[in-house]
Amino acid sequence: MWRAGVAVLILAAAPAAAAAATPEIFIAPTGALTHGAPVLLRIGSGDFPTQDHGVRPGQVAQVRARAAGTRLAATLPANPASPTVTLEWPETIRPHQNGVVAAVDLGPALIEIEANQIDAWLNEIGAAPDVAATVRAVVAREGRLSVTETRHLKLMSCVAACDGLAPERPSSSRLEFVASDEAWRLLEDGQPRIAHAVFVTTAAQGRRRLTTDRHGRVLLPADTTGPVLLSAVVLIPPTTPDGRFNSERAVLTIDASVR
Repeated sequence: MWRAGVAVLILAAAPAAAAAATPEIFIAPTGALTHGAPVLLRIGSGDFPTQDHGVRPGQVAQVRARAAGTRLAATLPANPASPTVTLEWPETIRPHQNGVVAAVDLGPALIEIEANQIDAWLNEIGAAPDVAATVRAVVAREGRLSVTETRHLKLMSCVAACDGLAPERPSSSRLEFVASDEAWRLLEDGQPRIAHAVFVTTAAQGRRRLTTDRHGRVLLPADTTGPVLLSAVVLIPPTTPDGRFNSERAVLTIDASVR
């Protein structure tokens, strides 16, 4: 496990004329996993599955990785100004149905969202009606919304290829996806998040909305092909009048090697 100090990133909303889905930050392998070779991963943002910008090491708060149930050591570039983050495991990784699971928590980022972007943003994250109403009330009063966002990223991949992943233990992120037989389960503090919006994105099918069942699970549509990105956001209202909203965002990359 690798830890760093918490980083803060300031993001600004785009003008209304440019309203579009915010590029996701996600983990992707730099190439196919090979038995006995280091595993190199890149953390970056872009229009999935393309990464246009790398995440700097200072934005990474914690890294955890396993292969077939064995904890793997993680290394980051020594240069703090590096535009990419690479995780490398020199140990030999044996082919196994569980494959490789890497989890990365980024440090909190302050997001300022202007009033003319609120509706698009609420739709993008799939906010529940009661939460959306609270957000709109704040924006009507303040003129904008300030959110402290924490991103929890995960990658599931296989050496060569494997027929699915065995149920995976949680990685202790506040919000995360785990394998659950033929489905994918969304957990918040280790508990299933029920009736919650989950978005599935592929290059061929674009971005589609699903909803978790009473066990916190979603099934991928039957026509889903290629690498898959699952994402979900839990927006937590402030507990005091002058408090700030908190956003927990879980993103899972399911590599094409996972059939």
